[in-house]
Amino acid sequence: MTTTPATTSTLLRLLREEADEAAFRAVAAEPPLVDEALEIRSRLAAHRSREAALAALYETAGDLASLRDLEDVLQAIVSRARTLVDTDVAYLLLSDPEEGDTYVRVTDGITTDGFKTGRLAAGTGLGGLVAATAVPYHTADYPNDARFEHTPYVDGVIGAEGLVAIQGVPLKFGDQVYGVLFAANRRVRPFSPDEVDLLIALANHAALAIENATLFEEVRKTAAVHERLTAVALDGGGPTGLATALADVLRGSVLVLDSQDRPLASAGDAPPEPADLVREMAQARDLRSSASRGTVCVTPIVATDEHLGTLLLVRGGLDASDIHALERAAQAAALMLLGERAVAEAEHRLRGEILEDLLGAPHRDPEGLRRRAALVGLDLERDHVVLVARDGDHGRRRRITELAGGHATRLGGIAGEYGGSTVVVLPSVEDPGGAARVLAELLTAGIGHPVTVGAEHAAPGATAVVEAHRDAARCLDVLVALDRAGEGACRDDLGIHGILLGRQAATNWTASSAVRSARWWSTTRRAAATWYAPRSPTSPATAT
Repeated sequence: MTTTPATTSTLLRLLREEADEAAFRAVAAEPPLVDEALEIRSRLAAHRSREAALAALYETAGDLASLRDLEDVLQAIVSRARTLVDTDVAYLLLSDPEEGDTYVRVTDGITTDGFKTGRLAAGTGLGGLVAATAVPYHTADYPNDARFEHTPYVDGVIGAEGLVAIQGVPLKFGDQVYGVLFAANRRVRPFSPDEVDLLIALANHAALAIENATLFEEVRKTAAVHERLTAVALDGGGPTGLATALADVLRGSVLVLDSQDRPLASAGDAPPEPADLVREMAQARDLRSSASRGTVCVTPIVATDEHLGTLLLVRGGLDASDIHALERAAQAAALMLLGERAVAEAEHRLRGEILEDLLGAPHRDPEGLRRRAALVGLDLERDHVVLVARDGDHGRRRRITELAGGHATRLGGIAGEYGGSTVVVLPSVEDPGGAARVLAELLTAGIGHPVTVGAEHAAPGATAVVEAHRDAARCLDVLVALDRAGEGACRDDLGIHGILLGRQAATNWTASSAVRSARWWSTTRRAAATWYAPRSPTSPATAT
């Protein structure tokens, strides 16, 4: 049979109409000619399919590039993978650097809860092999494919979902492997080279989209943290405002520690426990960089070479953007803490200067002194209590003054060093001796060594404060002479020794006599205790 123009025209029409194979076979023509027409038909169909797939891929790439929220990006990736490769399900596993495995993050078409919460160890199963090698793998019949390391857990999860044909490709951007993208069917089905290439191309676009979304999330969080912390700094929110702002922006729980790992502030439902993070805190301090474990991130607060404190964040789904935002917050916290320290040191110097002027009688400008004292909240027109503290070790005086300064500030008073001792001036209380005992206990606990405190009431006026300071110092000397180091007392608490101090209190002779009397009394009491102490029958004092 010969080929006629009419036959050729008929075959071309069938190709244009994308007719089925039976229509071609029905044409009265030589079989080789029909076979060639069918081959052309097959190539045209494959070409159209590739064009459609590429168009869909480019459309997908554009959609992914327009998304900024990481959750939206991940969901879009699996949905498009299922559509492009025309499979029953698609799902995505992300890498977990802390655990060294991958976990199911997003699914489309998956029905079992065990699959949606599954984890895959590196090297196990098809997905574990892709994650470990960053090389694509696919199989038409996974349960019977011996190329992969089968485990009861993995096979059980896949079997419960009924998956058979599985294709997995790495989500890779540069050297960073984010995870694995899968397309799978519940029946035996080979994947064509075109389908494999299509999923690989989608995974490459997806990895770029994940990278962009991650960077965008970091920028967004960093900007939000910067904005909130700027407001906290301007409002003088301090560590409490810092913790509250971070917990709100990062949607977690925050703990702020000082340089000695003591809590300064916390916010959120479940602030972390420092005792559970000793290793991470030491690592962060030594390396001056963030250390994380599970849902907790530890970030040091550092200025130049000085460790100022630590930020601790607890957040489910902790990622790189959270860590980056916390590190930026640590920089802001360092500036905040340094600013607070500068203000505190300036106030300390001012209070110390006012205290020195107040106690350094005679006062050349009483009215000017009164105004300066008012600047730090000290009203010289009212009664006060003057306390003098000392532990006998000059090396600890600065720490004692720091602790006493905090105590004085809380009670509306001032504190500083004067005459080799720490002096505190507080608004008047009914029991000066009680105030001395409270301060002695606080200071002793704070430095781990006995600190003795003497106290005296001061009437209104700068001169009265000077006199009260002198009597409080003498009271302290009497306590030390009586071997009562670490205690606090006022003149009324000292019995006969207080009476000696009270008589002609302005004369040095009387004050010295009170101290000598106290020393004599202490020496006598110790001697009496030794004399009347029980002795053994063979001791030299009783042997005859």
